[in-house]
Amino acid sequence: MIHGLIAVDKEKGISSHDAVARMRGLLRTKKAGHFGTLDPNATGLLLIALGQATRFFDFYVKQDKLYTGRIRFGQATATYDAEGEPLGPRRDVDLAAVDLEELLSAFRGRLLQVPPAYSAKKFRGKPLYAYARQGEVVPLEAAEVFVHELTGRAVAADTLEFRALTSSGTYIRSLAHDLGRRLGCGAYLLELRRERIGRFGLEQAVTLEQAAALAAEGRLLQAVIPIEKLLDEYPKMIVSQAGRRCVCNGMALKASDVLKVYPTDRRDFFRIFDDEGKLLAIAEKEPHNLSFKPYLVIPEDSQD
Repeated sequence: MIHGLIAVDKEKGISSHDAVARMRGLLRTKKAGHFGTLDPNATGLLLIALGQATRFFDFYVKQDKLYTGRIRFGQATATYDAEGEPLGPRRDVDLAAVDLEELLSAFRGRLLQVPPAYSAKKFRGKPLYAYARQGEVVPLEAAEVFVHELTGRAVAADTLEFRALTSSGTYIRSLAHDLGRRLGCGAYLLELRRERIGRFGLEQAVTLEQAAALAAEGRLLQAVIPIEKLLDEYPKMIVSQAGRRCVCNGMALKASDVLKVYPTDRRDFFRIFDDEGKLLAIAEKEPHNLSFKPYLVIPEDSQD
């Protein structure tokens, strides 16, 4: 069993699910999953977790994401992207006559955003796109998101090239659609590329073609980031053998069982290691005493 993470630069035309299946086959491992889907027509960073690292989903799915791409103005579509059915006739638009800074500034900061009807967001256990394909209308509730950065420039009369740093849960297709509504002419997402997720960027990623070549040479494991190196924004805590027994049994860890701590700016969670360098658990500090409660424990049989 392989435990870790591999960063993939997903190509256009392949789903996130299929990219995971391809990587699972190349690495000959059974347990794999991605940390945040990427639409088939989008490209860029897809984080694929392997083995026990799949349990880190809650940590990675909440991280900020950086996107670049293009938005075409003058017409809206049902899916908010280039693949969707046009909603009404196309209108002429000239972005050179638009104050782009004023337009974009209205979509920075905290926003209430409605997800696209054609999206994987669940309603009563089913993705929204399943209802949309059947012509069923379901209530779309707005969710709070945060846009840290949004800049852009016109590269054609009707096309905006943009860069957006957003919180988790932000739909760039909805952002494109809402920009078109504000301008009064409609818009849809033409191209999208995910550049970063948290501290991971495309410079650390391999394409599926590159992964296949590495696998053929027996070197694909070199591209896998070991589980021990993940979540390094949290402090690394080394514990005694007594502490190891406590952690592995899901018991609270006492401060007296801690041999050493390598601090970082974060203090809400701690990575617990034994003195041989094996990751035992992710723990959180009890608020009212000097003990640490395991948040998730890595089974001992997965360490081999």
